[in-house]
Amino acid sequence: MPALAKPLPEYAGLKPWKLPEGILYGPFPTRRKGRALGVNLLPPGDKACTFNCVYCQCGWTPVEVFRSGEWKAKCPSLEDVRRGIEEGFAGLLAEGNAPDAIVVSGNGEPTLYPQFEEAVDLVLAGRDQWFPKTRTMVLTAGTELGRADIRRACDRLDERCVKLDAGDAKTLKRIDIPLVPFTLDGLVKNCAKLRDVTIQSFFTQGAVDNTTEAAIVAWLDRLDEIQPVEVQVYSLDRVPPAKGLKKVARAELEAIAARAAQRLVVPAQVF
Repeated sequence: MPALAKPLPEYAGLKPWKLPEGILYGPFPTRRKGRALGVNLLPPGDKACTFNCVYCQCGWTPVEVFRSGEWKAKCPSLEDVRRGIEEGFAGLLAEGNAPDAIVVSGNGEPTLYPQFEEAVDLVLAGRDQWFPKTRTMVLTAGTELGRADIRRACDRLDERCVKLDAGDAKTLKRIDIPLVPFTLDGLVKNCAKLRDVTIQSFFTQGAVDNTTEAAIVAWLDRLDEIQPVEVQVYSLDRVPPAKGLKKVARAELEAIAARAAQRLVVPAQVF
């Protein structure tokens, strides 16, 4: 499914998002981490992801291109990543524009980058040299966590934020539309191999609804299996590619977060 050329009228008021054209983007204000500096290891201006989420601010994943593997040739080289980090970090420091967080995310699933472990080492070396007090994190769908090298790289960062939008396979397939083999049982198993994990969950109503009682109970059960150190819940903030999604009211999100906090006895926040 192609990305929308412009936002649907039903999403008037939501923020648009432009895919980063370079290795670094920002710093930009976020609802969670203050001023965040993004690191994009994927093709500039193109999306590559193992999921095709109905709400993704990056638009639809180009399925045929992703499955063909053609996108890999467009990824920046490791030398490009090193140069981009060194020049970008040094420039921000000279401007007095230090970020509050460095987030490895970008145009899709960051762990797809062919030399992800080495790239993370470059991010950490740059952080240590230019912004030693800034925390680092990765945002991931978790589809590649079955690989030891990906887990090692994620564990070197200060925070591992993994997506969990549903606790049952049927709901997850409607929201996230996996493009690779993926099971919730596998995600639980692989999260347990990380030193700790923060779970980030998107909630929506309308064309797809994961706020029903059955969906919430299934989600809570999966959280109980994963045992994250923190849970983050949110709803629509940027323009999604799918039609008919409805933003969940903050009061309802607060109630969902409260149930997670009570069940797990860990911080659960709405953003």
